[in-house]
Amino acid sequence: MQRRSSLLDSLGLSRDGVSWHRLCHQSLQLPQPGWQIALAFQVELPDASPIWTFYRDGDLAALEQALGPAPACAHAAALQSHLEALLARSVSGHEQHLDSLLPRLQAECATPQPLPALLAACTRAQDRWEHQVAELDTLERLNTELAFQGYPDSFETARHMQRSVTLYVGPPNSGKTHAAFDRLAQAHAGAYLAPLRLLALEGRDRLVGRGVACSLLTGEENVPAEDARVVSSTIEMVDTGKPIDVAVIDEAQMLFDGYRGWAWTQAIVGVPADELIIICSAYAVPAIENLLGLAGERCTVRHFERKQEVQLLPAPLPIAALKKGDAVVAFSRRDVLMLRDQVAAAGHAVAVIYGALPPEVRRREAERFASGDATILVATDAIGMGLNLPIRRVLFSTLTKFDGTTDRPLSVSEVHQIAGRAGRFGMHDEGFVGVLREAEVSAARLLRELLPKNPRAPRDFKAAVAPNWWHVQTIASRLGLSKLRAVLGVFVDQLRLDDAHFAVAELEQMLDLAESLDQVAGTLPLKQRFIYAQAPVDTRLPALLQEYLDWASHHARQGKAGPPWFLDSVDGHSRLDQMEQALRSCTLWLWLDLRFPGVYGHVEEVIDLRSRLNEGIERQLKGKRPLWQSRGRAGRRG
Repeated sequence: MQRRSSLLDSLGLSRDGVSWHRLCHQSLQLPQPGWQIALAFQVELPDASPIWTFYRDGDLAALEQALGPAPACAHAAALQSHLEALLARSVSGHEQHLDSLLPRLQAECATPQPLPALLAACTRAQDRWEHQVAELDTLERLNTELAFQGYPDSFETARHMQRSVTLYVGPPNSGKTHAAFDRLAQAHAGAYLAPLRLLALEGRDRLVGRGVACSLLTGEENVPAEDARVVSSTIEMVDTGKPIDVAVIDEAQMLFDGYRGWAWTQAIVGVPADELIIICSAYAVPAIENLLGLAGERCTVRHFERKQEVQLLPAPLPIAALKKGDAVVAFSRRDVLMLRDQVAAAGHAVAVIYGALPPEVRRREAERFASGDATILVATDAIGMGLNLPIRRVLFSTLTKFDGTTDRPLSVSEVHQIAGRAGRFGMHDEGFVGVLREAEVSAARLLRELLPKNPRAPRDFKAAVAPNWWHVQTIASRLGLSKLRAVLGVFVDQLRLDDAHFAVAELEQMLDLAESLDQVAGTLPLKQRFIYAQAPVDTRLPALLQEYLDWASHHARQGKAGPPWFLDSVDGHSRLDQMEQALRSCTLWLWLDLRFPGVYGHVEEVIDLRSRLNEGIERQLKGKRPLWQSRGRAGRRG
């Protein structure tokens, strides 16, 4: 049944309620040499009985015969006429820039929409194009309607460049990241944009290892290197104003992440690089191509193949049968520490990696495993992104994950990302994936079902967009608003005018913080409150949230944040959960100090505490004492 559903999907057949629809395509030839528009549209099937017959007998040929050839679009003539009128208007005014109009119109027509919405979308695309080319050097962005301008066009530096974009596409362990760094190392001015601070650190090391001086820029630190030509940074720190030669965007399938995807949207359309390399999984390619099309750009795709396949173990494996090079995967801090204790009790030296650990400790734990000082790795899905580890077998302790709301089965992409860490080329000749015998009864069956499937992009995906200072300033000045919460509320509403392709990012936390900041620090300038609202504060931790609001309040009233009280509340011999919580305070303090020079200070003391806490955490992880205890249960998130 599942295979037949997949075949229906490949034929463009989908069910909506009680109706079935067919996705069809038709080419429209426009009166401009080489201009052909591929139109995608849906038609409702008047008779669904052939589909139900196919479900019963699986006769694909009979189904295709019953469906017949794809019908022509009933509105093709109207759309053709509309596109020709837009083209005529464009030729008469800005013929020299026509090449950048076609991808915009193609991106609109490739998205099935009702005719009125499609006509309006094409008109908006032509309007945005015309607006850009007509006033490229003189247009004052603050005097332009937000939705009329369009999100990609708000990145002026990138739009003025003729960017060459290449997608490096392949599964984990296919060599795509290595190839990207080889190219970046040749740049006179370049940037590596990483999804995590840990990978920004690793990226700097990769470049330094190639003899390239490289600076480091993350949310909490700016470490310039002498004569640096390249910067390795977290993706949120992308500089969209300074042109460079080469930029590398890593893990671009994170575009689909509901909370952080906006950072990839921003980087993909906004990084001002002559050459842009985007590293991604295959299922993200169409979404990235469409996003680039909205910016008037095309890309080439370079495919990389995995060096060796990951094989499914024939049966679940008990903890007692673990061997050197095995990695056990769980999805919460609690489960990782409990498994660590169980594996250590069986006589193994265990390395541990989970999200609450600081990047420095994660790197050291990874190094312990890579060097053989630890024979078994117990980790969350934090190992699924970037870390280069000598894992021979990946063993899932469960196939379910708490996503902040409920326990859910792992997705196909999550299974592939984690399983792909087995059998790293040059470390093991082959890789295996399986489940622990101690996992839930359904785990082995679910893994067998998910592993052969190809990851797919979310249906009806829209690229997430978060506000930048330009948006906030424009809305505030035009509408005379002074409350940050009110300004952000307008942003959420305004972007709906472009909702065929973009959606407002998940801003619930930013909106809540903005409301609190308006109350406790309302005398700060709007720009400073906006910076505060973007801080990496975990609002699920009341003590940390109150700390953050107290600092902002002191800043507003006294111009200083006050002393960091956490310096004296913990040391490197405190409980593991207390050290982790204090490290969150260190991270938040350093993030704010980087953005408000002279307001926070005490940087050397905070960095010293962070170093001592990192050493204390590592010491506990390497020790033999059990780490899971009731008083350390700080939540389910890994």
